[in-house]
Amino acid sequence: MSNKCCILLALLLAGMLLFSSCSAGSEGVAPAPTATAAERTSGVGFYFDTVVTIVLYGAPEGLLDEIWADCARYEQLLSKTIQGSDVDRINHAGGQPVQVDHETWEILRRAIEVSDSSGHAFSVTIAPLTALWDFTGGTNRMPTDEERLAALPLVNDDLMILGENDTVTLPEGMEVDLGGIAKGYIADQIAEAIRGRVLGATLNFGGNVYAVGIKPDASPFRVGIRDPQGGDNDSIAVVSVSDLSVVTSGIYERYFELNGVRYHHILDPETGISSDSDLASATIISKSSMTADAMATACIVMGRDKALQYLAEQGMDGLLITRSGEIVTTDGFEDLYSLMRLK
Repeated sequence: MSNKCCILLALLLAGMLLFSSCSAGSEGVAPAPTATAAERTSGVGFYFDTVVTIVLYGAPEGLLDEIWADCARYEQLLSKTIQGSDVDRINHAGGQPVQVDHETWEILRRAIEVSDSSGHAFSVTIAPLTALWDFTGGTNRMPTDEERLAALPLVNDDLMILGENDTVTLPEGMEVDLGGIAKGYIADQIAEAIRGRVLGATLNFGGNVYAVGIKPDASPFRVGIRDPQGGDNDSIAVVSVSDLSVVTSGIYERYFELNGVRYHHILDPETGISSDSDLASATIISKSSMTADAMATACIVMGRDKALQYLAEQGMDGLLITRSGEIVTTDGFEDLYSLMRLK
């Protein structure tokens, strides 16, 4: 346990920066009646293979414990690696229908929608391919061409059937992995559960930050966007948000280098190889962290031009950073979120 605690503390210090601000405030969020508006409660947990950092302002007693309980419940429900979870049962059903929790069914329904709208640049059935890679275990494992080509036919979200009574049917040999969308869904649910019970809060699930309400000084939260070419604490820009989620996906998150080539965890579903597009990161701002989560991944696979067109078609606000360090945004982004460029 001591090693885990050390890891949590180290990652907390290296987490995404939240900056103070003096901008105008938000509407419709009241401080909790059992706490002063400026009272700060915070905690760090480890769920979904990532550090989760929660900061609450004006929260009633016990609210942080409720959040950790929700995180634990969702991990048991949605984790691919926990035996008996909904995802585990789907993946080992041998092609038979599986009845799942309605929340799991809804996440899969939305995942299929994003898969369709993005031309399958995002895919939850990519699990057979991701299983062939090791970006975190230190082995630098990558598939042979034979392994990769054999797995590609198993990646097809169109073959997943979502039936009545929350049933899911996946052809034998196929598997789902909700790593690219589940954190966003969980952030949405927790944000909704605490809205109105706190003056403000930040829910940080690694690359997913949900800013709920306002700060004690009545200003919005300021969220740093990481510089893909810098370290964990290096921000390239800052945005101001209230009651919105800021989700960033980048090729710097999990990777290894082999024979002078960097391989990262964002795989192109069509090739089974790390995306070679011109984008290093994609940041999406939306009320739906779940949608932003999936679309940020899709944008990396698409590349700059297709991603900008896609976000415009979907009515989403985004900031893209190319591998050369250029920052490009959707129309109106800079004014909407008081974008401040640091580099």
